[in-house]
Amino acid sequence: MGFDSILEQWENRKDGAEPPAGEAAEKSADWLDAYLPDADVLAAKDKDEKSPVSGGTSIWLKRAPQDVLDLHGLTGREAREAMTGFIRSMHHRGLRKGLVIHGKGLHSAEGSVLAPLVREYLEMSREVGEFGRAARKDGGSGASWFILRQRSR
Repeated sequence: MGFDSILEQWENRKDGAEPPAGEAAEKSADWLDAYLPDADVLAAKDKDEKSPVSGGTSIWLKRAPQDVLDLHGLTGREAREAMTGFIRSMHHRGLRKGLVIHGKGLHSAEGSVLAPLVREYLEMSREVGEFGRAARKDGGSGASWFILRQRSR
């Protein structure tokens, strides 16, 4: 079965047409049977567990931060410098997951100053792969976690 015939079948079904009958249906069923999920996927489904999409960063999402940087009391400029040094230090030590405590801005008249600065820094950084708001136990909206990209050696 070629791509053209698969595309034709898909377009016909999309338009509300009935699935193919006869020999075309047999070939379609054979093709689907050839790509059944393996035993690991079926076992995970039975246990109601999700298998990881990749062996890469997904495991880091569940792990505790390996190092923490507290920015309380710093100005924006000082915070940027501290973040740069912190990320360099983590790379040098071979660490991958970090936590930055920036506070919620409850004691500031204009609200949180450091939280948006930290999120923008993490978003723009080439070294950071993923980041997000910390879990409640790690500071919630007053902290952000990040995972450094793995460098090829």
